[in-house]
Amino acid sequence: MAREKDRNVIREQERRIKNHRRTSVALALVAFSSLVVYSTTAIGAEKNYTAAIEDAFNITMPPAWSQNYPATQIIGNLYDVGGYDLSSFLITSDAGHILINTGLEGSAAMIESNLESLDLRMTDIKILLTTQAHFDHTADLALIKEQTDARLFATQADKSFLEDGGLSDPLIGGFESFRPVTVDGVITDGDVITLGDIRLSVLEHPGHTEGSASYAMTITESGHSYDVLVVNMAYINEGVNLTIKPTYHGISADFEETFESQRGLSPDIWVSSHKNHYEFHKKHEPGQAYDPRAFYDPVGYIEAVRLHEVTFVNKVYDELLGKVDGNQHVDGDG
Repeated sequence: MAREKDRNVIREQERRIKNHRRTSVALALVAFSSLVVYSTTAIGAEKNYTAAIEDAFNITMPPAWSQNYPATQIIGNLYDVGGYDLSSFLITSDAGHILINTGLEGSAAMIESNLESLDLRMTDIKILLTTQAHFDHTADLALIKEQTDARLFATQADKSFLEDGGLSDPLIGGFESFRPVTVDGVITDGDVITLGDIRLSVLEHPGHTEGSASYAMTITESGHSYDVLVVNMAYINEGVNLTIKPTYHGISADFEETFESQRGLSPDIWVSSHKNHYEFHKKHEPGQAYDPRAFYDPVGYIEAVRLHEVTFVNKVYDELLGKVDGNQHVDGDG
């Protein structure tokens, strides 16, 4: 019975990921990687990166990526101030705020509007972070940095992607997919970012990008302490190769390192870069009264990590079996 239940959980999670892929960054990444013949200089020269990318590659960004969603108190001083699908997390303190992720171009105005609805000011953002250096989470970092004079911190591996606008990204690079932004300091696994009473631990979780990161903290609400995680799940984009002609050297080892780290975590409450990654819309509706346990989901976290690891293992097997099949076909050797 237990094994059958496990299989059902995995099937359901696989269905969710397949549905997400239809409206996720994977769609854009496939188009990008298959159409590198286009001139990249012209794209980088455009002020509107999103429109230029859509025009050049004949794609349309998912509507949920640009649609607003009311600011939501996740728990305590952690808020999601991003859009309907692309999460932007605000951690508040009396000394200023930390913002993790933006969205597409134009997200700065959305984020500012959501902050104002909380009676907070954009200019009080002091630190900028990102979970991954892809355009759908970084496109307005440069603008917000200019507006707020906030300091941007990133892992060493993602620093170069941020500073060249994604030009050197091994999967979708070769052109600027967002406005380059200067990184003020490098963070690494185990670092603790402090601002006022905020203590935010850095966890390097590479694979999705070489420098993907997650952030952990403890939040006390109504006398109860919750382990809270802003996690970059080990999602494998379409077009990524793990073993045969790997997208970048060491990518499989990076994913394995991330799974080992994430398996060792046990957050009470977890959120992620895309709202549908953590089933936000099943846990919250607009106008819903604040409940510190609305996003309490330790079991969901374990299931999500497990699913991504199963997907990783299947991907490795598929690549290796494809290599064997290819050799048999070429060599005529049964």
